Amino acid sequence: MITHFKYIFTTIAIIGSYLGATTTAYLPGDESPTAKFRNDIIRIGAAGGFDDFTAPGRNCKTLYITFVESGTAAQANNVHTNSYTGSGELPHLSSAIKDIWIQGDAHGFDTLVSGGAAYALFTPAAGTTVHFSLTRAPTDSPLSWFQGPLLANCRLVIEPESADPFINTVLPMAGGNIILGAAVSPEVGFSALLNTIPAPCPIQRHPSIAAKNAYNKAVMILSETTVFPSAVNGISLSGAYPVTFSATSDLVDPAADSADAGYTVAAHKTLSIDAAHAPLPGIRSLLEAGGTANIKVVTSTIALPKLTPALNPHS
Repeated sequence: MITHFKYIFTTIAIIGSYLGATTTAYLPGDESPTAKFRNDIIRIGAAGGFDDFTAPGRNCKTLYITFVESGTAAQANNVHTNSYTGSGELPHLSSAIKDIWIQGDAHGFDTLVSGGAAYALFTPAAGTTVHFSLTRAPTDSPLSWFQGPLLANCRLVIEPESADPFINTVLPMAGGNIILGAAVSPEVGFSALLNTIPAPCPIQRHPSIAAKNAYNKAVMILSETTVFPSAVNGISLSGAYPVTFSATSDLVDPAADSADAGYTVAAHKTLSIDAAHAPLPGIRSLLEAGGTANIKVVTSTIALPKLTPALNPHS
């Protein structure tokens, strides 16, 4: 039986090495019965799906999904037995999977989902942490990264140096966390999406990003007037659009255009701005002139809320 599976994969690998521009190949990852992780490879062409997807075993805690260009060599792995053989909906991945890493060059991912969500990645279970560590983002938006929206209490992590996966398309719409370690540029409609989420969805700087680097790494570049219904902690903002904070929040080194556009803070809430690392001309007088007592400029580093559970290292 083992020889049979090796033969099947060898055939897939040979075909994959000659992929044209209209084929997408999924290469299932190496997973032993006791494996705690699995590595999958998706070669992107101009069309395709995941007909040969194999659901990870119940011992799998971490799933790595790496996108590569068609025709790129990839190391062969064994084909697991519990194959998902259709391209239709699989409700969600096992709750045993605590972390999903989506990596690599995904600039052609939009071609996989152009026919509908049935060709998107399989939906993580509730409570899953989804890490994006992309060397290149998808080409177009809107996209359907998953067959369905993230379930309750999922965490969306934009890892340091990752390309933006079009953050609008992967928000934890049932409530969860957004953790920024790289710059993102939400599209128009982001504010409405945030205010549709029925449970708290705080936005926080990635714990590995120093406050002094928040202005160009954990930065959110806004393209519209935005209301944050939940807490925002330790990130920077850019974009000349007014912002409303409905919960007590803090920013680090916001861009001058964002500060000049104006911040509004809900009654009995506070916005703290740490401008020690990149002083912004006029920001203090701007805030004081507005007579907004619940906005304050501080010079000490703002502490981040503790993430529970802590983020798993990428290993």
